Amino acid sequence: MPKITRRGAIFTSAALLGTAATGCQNESLSTPVTFMHGVASGDPTQNSIILWTRISPQDPNFSGSITGYWEVSTSKDFDKIVKKGKFTTSPTRDYTVKIDAKDLKSGQTYYYRFKAGETFSPTGRTKVLPNGSLEKVRLAVVSCSNYPFGFFNIYDHIAKQDHFDAVIHLGDYFYEYGRDGYGGKVGAKLGREHEPAHEVITLSDYRIRHAQYKGDPSTQAMHTAHPLIAVWDDHETANDSWSTGAENHNADEGSWDDRRTAAMQAYYEWMPVRDPQPGQAREALFRNYEFGDLLSLTSIETRLTARTRPIDYAHYISDLQTREGIGNFVQNILGDPTHEMMGEAQRDYVGKALKSSKDKKQPWRLIANQVIMARTASPDLTAYKDEEFIKEIEKLFPQIYDYIALSPIGLPLNPDAWDGYPAARERFYKMATDQGVQDLLVLTGDTHDNWANKLESASGTTMGVELGVSGVTSPGTGAYFGSAGKDFSERLNAKNPDILYHDNQYHSYIDLSLTHEGGHAAFIGLDTIYSPEYKTSTIKEFKLVKHEDTIKLEEA
Repeated sequence: MPKITRRGAIFTSAALLGTAATGCQNESLSTPVTFMHGVASGDPTQNSIILWTRISPQDPNFSGSITGYWEVSTSKDFDKIVKKGKFTTSPTRDYTVKIDAKDLKSGQTYYYRFKAGETFSPTGRTKVLPNGSLEKVRLAVVSCSNYPFGFFNIYDHIAKQDHFDAVIHLGDYFYEYGRDGYGGKVGAKLGREHEPAHEVITLSDYRIRHAQYKGDPSTQAMHTAHPLIAVWDDHETANDSWSTGAENHNADEGSWDDRRTAAMQAYYEWMPVRDPQPGQAREALFRNYEFGDLLSLTSIETRLTARTRPIDYAHYISDLQTREGIGNFVQNILGDPTHEMMGEAQRDYVGKALKSSKDKKQPWRLIANQVIMARTASPDLTAYKDEEFIKEIEKLFPQIYDYIALSPIGLPLNPDAWDGYPAARERFYKMATDQGVQDLLVLTGDTHDNWANKLESASGTTMGVELGVSGVTSPGTGAYFGSAGKDFSERLNAKNPDILYHDNQYHSYIDLSLTHEGGHAAFIGLDTIYSPEYKTSTIKEFKLVKHEDTIKLEEA
């Protein structure tokens, strides 16, 4: 049965800590401070984890350094402190604090907090990756949280569950638009307008936007309750970004290199992720996480490292009017072998991670991926060309009528996804098969819709399955197609044999459980994001069945 829930942050105030708070040393500060952005943890290993917070000076003119203390305990009341230390932060990193807490016990749940002057932070709960024999892993999978489009009720619901080992965020943790852009009208109605009011471009802009999202109580609740494994997608810099530009970056907004550098600096300051090692590119956010003998999770970066500019159909309208032109487009433009998503160095890293997992006989190999990997051709949309909702879509996508005219051809639904880079996808699949891996479990965000897909190479080789999650608040195709949303979904399914399930009606997260015997994926949907009061329900369930070196999805 659906369950009614109320949004609320999980905090332990300094006043409630009582005498247990004496574990942190006292150090006088020249200005009062607060921890108004909460705490967070993430990027775990089997013996360490990143702990994060941000110190907020009460004096807006204060610009000095702030020193404080952190501590880690195995108990909520901190009667047994296992790690502690001192930190110093300053305006050079926007008063954020990141601690790499090391020499922890694998698989252990810990509690952590910070202190500056006489002020304690909220108490966070986190968990280090397990080692050795492991019975089960349970993960929450989320994507696409846009502040003005609604309340982060999904985060709130995840925070209230104590069974998750980690939360995987697949990107678009925040959005770069101003109040006059995407989501602005909804935000004005809900009282959730973006800060700053304009589109974020500079380092100061990105810091302010991060601060706004970290100030949300449901965001804080999720971070307080669980460690985060995060990758970025495009909106952490700008919409539809690639290594040398973005759809939402114009020449009058300055240098793209300056903007992406500012975005990455703010991301590393404000997110509980490890900073790049000396000599490592800041774009290289790809990681591998080992959950004992059960699974390997590899997060990949498909935006800023090596991605070439995505194809824009609008540039090829005249070429797509004849059979010959279509054939040339598919073979030589869409199929251009120089189009890249990941780059050779990242493929090599992922290949080694897959080989290591295979050698260790782990049954599960997960890929935390940003954009849809399965083949998804556009259905015929010409029946919608005179519908009123298409006029609304045109305001966001001016080329919609050209796109509708091309839809009977069956070109990729979204050329910004892996479908727009078929040669790069084949290189990725070859890398996996070279390691003897054809049972990938790919987790994907970006589209704001829910998916369950088969993965096959161009030659028909089975490569695994894909689970795609909708947006925390970002609207999917159902929001734009209105009453035709379900019809669109049915057309999409009928056109694409690789799609096993597609839903555009719910904002959801995936509750993913994996054991040595099999897996279970539940899509947990909300009835609303427009009020902090909501109901949840399981909208779809799948069993993940392993057979020798393959994996398939079965409806549960």
